[in-house]
Amino acid sequence: MTLKAECKPSNTLPESIAETRLKSIYLPIKSELSQVEEEIAGACSAIGPAGSGSYLLRAGGKRIRAALVLLSSLYGNDPAPEVIRLAASVEILHLATLVHDDLIDYSDSRRGAPTVNKIWGRNAAILAGDYLYALFLEHAAGLGKPIFSSIAVSLRNMVKAEILQLQLLYNCDISERDYVARTYLKAGSFLSCCSRLGAELAGAPEKVRRALERYGWFMGIAFQIKDDILDFLGDETSLGKPVAQDLRQGVLTLPVIHALNNSPERHQIRTLIEKKELSATTLQFIIRELENCGSLSYSARILKRYARLAGRALAPLPENQARNSLEALLDFVITREL
Repeated sequence: MTLKAECKPSNTLPESIAETRLKSIYLPIKSELSQVEEEIAGACSAIGPAGSGSYLLRAGGKRIRAALVLLSSLYGNDPAPEVIRLAASVEILHLATLVHDDLIDYSDSRRGAPTVNKIWGRNAAILAGDYLYALFLEHAAGLGKPIFSSIAVSLRNMVKAEILQLQLLYNCDISERDYVARTYLKAGSFLSCCSRLGAELAGAPEKVRRALERYGWFMGIAFQIKDDILDFLGDETSLGKPVAQDLRQGVLTLPVIHALNNSPERHQIRTLIEKKELSATTLQFIIRELENCGSLSYSARILKRYARLAGRALAPLPENQARNSLEALLDFVITREL
C-alpha cells in the first residue's frame, strides 16, 4: 500500500472526485450503507425546527465511522442485523458531537455550509444536539451492555478531550506528547471503537478484533493531524471555515507546538499567543513561520508515521475486499482536502 500525506492543498481533488473515491471504497458495503442511511434519515426526520433533520443528514459527512463498523464486520462469520444498528448509532453520535462542537467553537460554517446554530440559532442547536444524543442512546441501548459500554467509554474520552482542550487554551507549554494523548481521546478512541465493535458483533476472532482496534486507533490520530494541517492551508472558501480557526480560539495543535519549540521567532509567537493578540495580521505572521521553520512538513511526517502504523495493524488480516477497502480508506483520510 502506498501512503501519501501532502501538505499543500490543491484543486485537483474536488469534492465530487472525493465522493467517487469513497463510492469505490465503500463498494463491498454498498447495500448495508444504504440501510444505514435509511435508518439515520428516519431517526433525524423528527428533529425540529422544520428542515433541520434533513439538513443534519446532509451535513453528516463521509460516513467514515459507519464504514469502519461495516467493513470490520466483514471479518466475522455471523453477520448480525445489529451491525446496521451499530453503524447508524455511531453516525448519529458523530452528528451530535458536530452540532455541539460548532456551538462550543461559535462556528458559523462547516465544510462550506452554515452550521445549525448559524441557521436556527444557538438554542435550537443545543436542543438538536441533545435530541441526537437521545437518539443515539435509544439506538445503542438495543445492542447489549458490552457494546453500549464500549461506545460510552469512547464518548467519555471525546468529552474528556474537549475538557483538556479548554484547560489548555493559549497554553504555550503544551508538549507534543500532550497533543497526541488528547488526539487519541478526541479521535483515535472513537474510530478504534467503531472498527473493533463491527468485528465483535459479527463474531470475528479476538486476534482480528485487536488488529482492527489498533488500525482505528492510529487512523484516528492520523485523521486529526490531517485536520490540524489543513486548518492552516488554503482559504476560507476551500476549507469551508476560517483559516487557523483553532489557533484563533487558543487551541494549539501540532504545527504550532512544533513552531513554539523550533522557530527562530518562537519567543514572539509565544508572546502573541499568550497575550491573545491574534489579529488577521498576526495569524498571517504565524502561518508564515509555520511554513518557514518546517512545522507543516514536520506535522505531515508525523501524520505519515501514524498512517504507516495503521496500515501495519492490518497485516495479520487476510487479503480480501474488506482489507483493500480499509487500506484505501486510510489513504483517503490522509490525502483528503476537506
